[in-house]
Amino acid sequence: MAKLQSDNLILEIKFKPFEYDWINYDIRFYWKDDIIINENILKREGEFWSKISYGTFTANDYERDHLIDTIRKVLDTNEPEYWEPLEPDAKIVIYPDEFFPFLKSHWTLIDGDEEEQIENEKQDENEKQDDLFTVIIFIDSYQFKGNTAYSGEGISLHMVVSREHLEKFVADLEIEYNNVEKRHIE
Repeated sequence: MAKLQSDNLILEIKFKPFEYDWINYDIRFYWKDDIIINENILKREGEFWSKISYGTFTANDYERDHLIDTIRKVLDTNEPEYWEPLEPDAKIVIYPDEFFPFLKSHWTLIDGDEEEQIENEKQDENEKQDDLFTVIIFIDSYQFKGNTAYSGEGISLHMVVSREHLEKFVADLEIEYNNVEKRHIE
């Protein structure tokens, strides 16, 4: 399993054994060691949904994984990108160098003395060097009890992570994917 952590928020993604040509993902949200999602509101009726692990959302790609490629593309190009599997159970959006990418700040910089402006510029430059990424994980409400269709509505987890943490996360995903793929081929 691969974990991406921001403060005490944790995204965990685990590849499940492939079924036919479907690549299956288990997705969990944690605060520290506790699963955030209330299991009682998740869809668990029927043969497919009853097999899903406690507090887990599911997603799947067809024939090959596209999540790893998406993360690698963002790391290589420093351009925003998103992953959406064939069935839109989930989306993961990654924005480089942005904290809250789709909204402009309500705050404006007021001219101060020259020393203060230089300090603010240094701080801005240090923040850019931190190389942060905003990662937003969206889960469609279809995965909740009683919903019968995808809606484009749901819940999201918003994380801000460093390049180093995102690179480790994608490397761990690759290792896990290769292990599951190897077992599938054997």
